[in-house]
Order: sequence, then structure tokens, then C-alpha cells
Amino acid sequence: MSSICHCSIFKMAYSTATLAQGCFGKVYKQKYNDTWAAIKKVPQQLISRKDLERECDVYNKSEHPNIVKLLGNITLTDGKWVIPLEFIFGEDLETTIFKATRSKLQLTPANKGTIIVGMCEGLLHLHSKDIVHQDLKPENIMVEHKTNRPVIIDLGLAKFFRYGLSSAIDMGNEAYAAPEVMQRGIQRDQRSDVWAMGKIIAELCARIRLHTPSVCPTKIKETLKDQPYCQAVCRMVDPDPSLRASMGGIINDIRVAGGKRTAAQKDFLKLPSPNINVRNRSPSPINRGAPPMRKDPSPFRRDPSPFRRDPTPFRRDPSPFRRDHSPLNRPLPPINRSPSPLNWKREPRPELKLRPETGLGPPPAPNRAQDKLNRQHLAPKGGSDLTKDFTKMQLYQEVTKDLPCNLPATGRVMVRRFEQKDGEVGKWEQKEVVTRDGKIVKFDDIKFNSK
Repeated sequence: MSSICHCSIFKMAYSTATLAQGCFGKVYKQKYNDTWAAIKKVPQQLISRKDLERECDVYNKSEHPNIVKLLGNITLTDGKWVIPLEFIFGEDLETTIFKATRSKLQLTPANKGTIIVGMCEGLLHLHSKDIVHQDLKPENIMVEHKTNRPVIIDLGLAKFFRYGLSSAIDMGNEAYAAPEVMQRGIQRDQRSDVWAMGKIIAELCARIRLHTPSVCPTKIKETLKDQPYCQAVCRMVDPDPSLRASMGGIINDIRVAGGKRTAAQKDFLKLPSPNINVRNRSPSPINRGAPPMRKDPSPFRRDPSPFRRDPTPFRRDPSPFRRDHSPLNRPLPPINRSPSPLNWKREPRPELKLRPETGLGPPPAPNRAQDKLNRQHLAPKGGSDLTKDFTKMQLYQEVTKDLPCNLPATGRVMVRRFEQKDGEVGKWEQKEVVTRDGKIVKFDDIKFNSK
């Protein structure tokens, strides 16, 4: 596919239709192996064999639905290099944006989303292969008429960019050159590609041509206002390349704005399933209220403490404060966890015996939850000794594990971690702790793995 031949080995029917003309040659619409192709012809003396091999290598390594395809070997015919490329039955974005009377596309919000998300996906793929296009502009983005599929074309100036070294000279269009390229002459890289794509998106949304020196986040906000791509484009055209978003960092925002959420993103919108590792669910509206058969009317089972919402982990508490040999305060037996709630058996209520001297029942059982809180002093006001007071508690160890800070007496701490590869989220974790007056009123620990 990447070899360069010196003889014509394919069947080609020549056409008089000239599609484009650039500094290196012309592009024609011609038949190639029984299909229409965009045939690029470059005079042999205008391009070196090294540059031709680089261009061929770029096409072969950038195979993607939103990147133009190389259909076959590059050949030398009549003193010209012949490069057969995929023919797109559509129009270039220059026509779509600035020549509305000639355009055959309807720029509905859905069609805009397809075009914007598609061309950003194509650029993300190029950057993932260490390829810099360096000549992004509306003329170099084709849009297929039937599907609205955008295709980035003209990779003749594209270069491999690794470790700060490039394999092609900078000859890109100045109208879509980032500030650092125009002002300081810095060679184009992935960040300047992102800037050019941001300007293209803004022009597509507003259908006006923006003056290059004026393009900045402030100008984008004035132009796009409350349009869904405004915030993403502002990050893409930041004048400081070190603060500018990368395609990998902005692609999810682009997808959401275009209504093209991925399967992984849709999963995040769902409630946690039973397979997700959720420990110590809090009494939030989602988890509030146990099934009717789990409620025990016995006065000896009523415990308003939030730490007893899930009794299993804390029944066996090694704390010396729980060592009470009173029959009424002995640890409760484990719940019969039957697979079906219909087979659940309630524990028998204790039999009350009259005291002979008074004829009354036994004295009321102490409120174990309140007694527990009074003895352990979980969080005195001010929170200064919070860590010291919680050290011996299993709950505190569970709550504070991997937290970047101490728990406040009243407040909320949330930690999120996720792993992202090629724009897709693989692992996602979230831990949330809410405290009020020294008490933990909510604790969520959610983990998700899409693999």
C-alpha cells in the first residue's frame, strides 16, 4: 500500500474534471479500478521521493472514517506522481459555511453535531498517531452529502511530530495559524492544529469568517454566546499553547455538545447497578427506605444512628465501648439473608417478665446509638481533634482511606478518579463523605470498570 511504483498498473479512465489545484499539483476526478477517485498529480520535480514516501506513510497510518483514504500505490506516469485518493461525493466546508447559495447541506443542529464531532474525531485520530496536519482549513474538510460525514483531506503537508522533531516543512495557511505560529514563528504542532479546528468550529456555528488576530476566548464568547460549543471552543483557542486543550482533553465536551455521547458516558448517567462495588450506602433519596419486611417494630431494634444503616460490617465491633454484658445490649444475631424476601424470618421478640417487687416490666433499655455517640465522641465541634478521635474506629478508617484531606466537622469531601484512553473512560471511582456537627451523615464509595 505504501510502495511507490514507476509504472501504471491500474485501469484509469481520464476525466476533464479538475477538483483542485495547489502549489504541488492538481487533483482530478477520475475512474480508478471501477470506482471514482480523486487523483492527485504532482510533477516529479516538485516533490522529492523522501517527501512522497512520508506522505504515503501518513495516509497508511491514519486510516479512519473521517480521514481521506489512499486507494492504491503511488505511481509515476508521464513525469508526474499519481496519487489515487478516496473521492468524497459532497462539498468542502468552505462552500458550506461561506457560500450558502451553492451549498446542498442543511445546517440543522443535528447536522452540525455530525460534522463537528466527526472532524474532531478525525483530528484526534491523527494526533494519536503523532501526525500533525498543519494545514487545517475549511477547504481541506469535505462533507459527504448523503451522510454529512466530514472527511479531512490533503495530508500532503502533514508531518510526524515526535520528541519535538518534524518530518515536513511548515507551509500551512496563515488564516488558520495559531498566535504562537504567527507571532513567534514556532513550528506547528498538535496544539496549533487544535487552535485551527477551534476557529473552524466557531465559523461553522456562526457562519461568518473570523479575523485571525482577533480570535480568542473573549471573541468566541461574543460570537457564539450560549451555543453548546462555546465553552469547548474557548478552551481550544486559548492564546497560550501551554493552557490550550488537547483533542484528547476536549473530545468528550465536543461529543456531549453534539449529542454524540459514547456508551461509557451513557452508563455514568444510570443509577449504580448491583454489580458496582458500593460500600456503606448513605441514606440518600436513592437508597432511603428499606423494604417493608425489613422493618422491625421491636423497640429494642430501633437505632436512629446513620452508622447502623447497613448492620453487617459493624455488628462485630472490637471497640471496648461495645463490651456490655447486659442481656438487652448483647450483639444482635445476624439477619437471615435468604435469596428471596418471602423466606425472611423475623427474630422473636423477647418475652417480658414482671418484676415481683413492683409488678412492672424490666427497665427500658438504654438508647445504644446515643450511648455510643456519647462515649466515643466522634467529632467535637471545631474538628481540631477529628483525626485523633476517629483513629480507633473502623468507620473512620474506611471513610478516610485515600482522602486527600482531613474530614471537617461540617462539610463535604468528594474525590473522583478516572482512567481515560483514546477518549474513552475505562475506570471511574468516586468517594463522597458529608459530615454535619461532627457526624457522618453520608458516605458513598462507587467504583465502575467498563472492561
